[in-house]
Amino acid sequence: MLDKDILDGVITVEKEEAFEFARQAALKEGLFIGVSSGASLAAVGKKLSEIPKGAKILTFCYDTGERYLSLEGLFD
Repeated sequence: MLDKDILDGVITVEKEEAFEFARQAALKEGLFIGVSSGASLAAVGKKLSEIPKGAKILTFCYDTGERYLSLEGLFD
């Protein structure tokens, strides 16, 4: 159960953004992550302009791209 009252905010990410960040993580960084992790990276990407210089950002990439190999266009 998620208690939304304790959250500071929510960052909405579209499916296409999540897929693109997963694809870019594989192409540019060699990280074979899944779409959920792509969504996390996309959310961070949306907030970067608001983050002070020198700040540290932590996010989790908690899935693998392995289950998405059969999806046309994601990693081919």
